[in-house]
Parts: sequence; C-alpha cells; structure tokens
Amino acid sequence: MSAWLKGVGAALVVQITLSASQLVFAQDQQGQSQSREQSPAQPPSQQQALTQQQIQQLVAPIALYPDALLAQVLTASTYPLEVAMAARWSEKNPNLKGTALEDAMQKEQWDPSVKGLTSVPQVLAMMDEKLDWTNQLGEAFLAQPNDIQISVQTLRKQAEVTGSLKSSKEQKVSKIPAPATASYAGPPEYITIEPTEPDYIYVPVYDPVIVYGPDYWPPAYAPFFWYPRWWAVGPAFGFGAALFVGPALWYHYSWGHLGYAAIQTNTVLYSRFNRVSVAGGGQFQSWRFDPVHHGNVPFRNANLQRQFGSTSARGVQGIQAGRNVQGIQTGNRIQGTSSGAASRGLQTGRVNSAIQTNKSTQSIQANKGTQSIQNNKSAQTIQASHVPGVPSGRRVQTNNRPQFAKTGGGGQGGNKGKGKGKGQK
Repeated sequence: MSAWLKGVGAALVVQITLSASQLVFAQDQQGQSQSREQSPAQPPSQQQALTQQQIQQLVAPIALYPDALLAQVLTASTYPLEVAMAARWSEKNPNLKGTALEDAMQKEQWDPSVKGLTSVPQVLAMMDEKLDWTNQLGEAFLAQPNDIQISVQTLRKQAEVTGSLKSSKEQKVSKIPAPATASYAGPPEYITIEPTEPDYIYVPVYDPVIVYGPDYWPPAYAPFFWYPRWWAVGPAFGFGAALFVGPALWYHYSWGHLGYAAIQTNTVLYSRFNRVSVAGGGQFQSWRFDPVHHGNVPFRNANLQRQFGSTSARGVQGIQAGRNVQGIQTGNRIQGTSSGAASRGLQTGRVNSAIQTNKSTQSIQANKGTQSIQNNKSAQTIQASHVPGVPSGRRVQTNNRPQFAKTGGGGQGGNKGKGKGKGQK
C-alpha cells in the first residue's frame, strides 16, 4: 500500500471520529439550550448560528495568540482532516526546522495554511487532541467570521482589564483605531499582538478561566485549558521557548474588515514557504476557503453544507483557474477550477460514502451497526469547571488539572530568552 493510500486510510479514521465528536457536541449543546428553538430530534446540520457566548468559548484558547498565528489557526481549522494528518506527521518529524521543513512540506498535499503550522508543532498538537473543537472553530469561522473577530477583541480587552495581556520581551501589544466605515459595527479600537522578532514566535500558554477572570464565564461555557506535555503547571499565563517560523506564518489580520477579507495573505512570505510565484493582486490578498481540502467531513451548519458539502473535483469554489495558488483570493469574484490531482481523491460527495483514487472507486464502509465510536483524544466533550472566585495565590481546579490563580508576564516552563530555545519544540 502506498504512503498516500495509508494517509487516506488515516483520514477516514479521523473522519469517522469527527462525525462521532460532532454528535457528542450536538448532544451537549442541546442539553445547554433545550429550552430554546432546538428540539432533541433536530439533526446537527440544522443548528442555528452560534451565540456570542458559544463563539467566545471557542476562541478563548487562541484569542491571545499573536495575530499571524491566530489567523493561520483559524484558516487551518477549516481543514480538520489535514490538521490531524499534519499533527501526526509533525510528531514523527520533530527535528525538521527551517529550510528542511519547507522542503518536506513541498511533498505534502495539505492546504498551505496547514503546512505552515508544522513550524508550530505545539499548536498542531492542541488542534489534533481537541479535534472536535478544531472542527467547530473552523465552521464558526466560515459561517460567522465577523462574530469571530468581535469575540477575539472582546476577550483581548477582558484580558487587558485583568492584567493578563501586556507587552513583554516575547510580544508587542498595541491598539489601533477601528476603520471609519458605515458598515462597521465593532469596537472603537482594536488590540493587536505581534512577536518582538519577525522570524521567531512565542506561543502563549494560558488558562482561559483565570486569564479572562473566573467570574467572566457562565458554568456551561467555561473554555478548556490545554498545555503541552513539557509545561510546568503553575502560572496561569506564560510562554515556552522561542520557535523559528521564518516565512511559515504569512497571514495578516486586518482588524475591522468584514468577512474573509479580514485575513490577508502576505504573498511574499507565502511564495517563499510554498516555493511558488504569486503574480498580480498586490502583496496582500484576501484569503478564501478551498472545499477540496475539507475532505468528506459533513458540515453541521446547514448553509455551509449547501454551499460546500457537494463540492467535487470540478466546480471547486476556491482556487482561481490557471493559478495553482491555494488560499489566496486574486480577484473580486471567487471562481471555480478543476482541481484534478490536487484533490487526491478526497472528494466531498454524499456523507462518508466513498474515497476515490483516480478512476478506481473503492467503497470503504464502517460497520452499519456501529453506534458508539470512542476516541480518548478527539471525541470528547469540552468541559470545564466553573471557578466562581479565586483569591490570588490560591489553587483552583479546572478540567481536573491543578492551576494557580496567578497571572504574570514571564511564565514558567519556558526560557527567559531565545538562547538554546530557538527552534525547539
């Protein structure tokens, strides 16, 4: 069996797991909103637009990431199957950095936004372990990009109020005025987060319940706290070692712009990492979704399922014909193209029916009688205990992990400077 077919098999397993986790999340949400419009019999695909509380719960673990990393996580989350494959590839290749990593990524068929995240394996690991969350985040970003943007800024403002978000040797926190447009209805100013050195990034590790304030979250909406294996549990906010990213994070968040236009691709960095030449359209071009890379995962959102759920190799709404550039909108209209080999047989046909490879179609079926799919890592409900109030220095319990209700800029578990930490996982 070829390496590619093995990858497709792995993708199918992840796909089945995602379907299971979607059902788990749907049941959880029904339990939280039983008294509202949805009934227990309503299928997941008919879920209404997410509320502001639900969106804040989704973005809370990443809202304090540097802007470029935040934007790349949002775009990559729309391709959950490929995120899972990339995370597992990254775990097996921990020593590939810089040019060697870029060389290796030229051989993979994933969406470029996913490839770029291999330079930040810590983030890929979280997205893989919380695969149900990744899928929900991606759908929320596709369906409600403006609400995502407002929620991120609301949480950044809240973290600033609690003293958790501020400039340090790892990051620069600034404020910019909102654009003066009639269609804009967001906050009067935006908080931006940038790395202090362009080619290096510090990924913050923080407990959202503590950082945004224990009293901020209703018990049903408390976000999860994820931290890497090497993290020394203690501070509520801190950084690991500096990671060399070079041109791997090429997105710019244009705060205040509506829809997908808020995510701008820096074509100079994009071209360097992906070894392509992007001609025309200027240095910054709007991101757009490529459904081919979404695979066979059905959308829970009915509008997204109608728009992208039946995308085939022909009629892809994503890549402009003749460009061979993924993830960049080069004109005012989104045009279709024939993807051919680029789709590598991961077609979005009817729900989980078949995986096609060239002209041969092999039907891969899961047990019809299977009613329960268990996966300790990815099919889990996002749960956290509400912390009603925590005096400074007292231990609190969130997600069965001990933390301290102490915020600080330095953070334990990471190097004071880059030094030997550069490029380390």
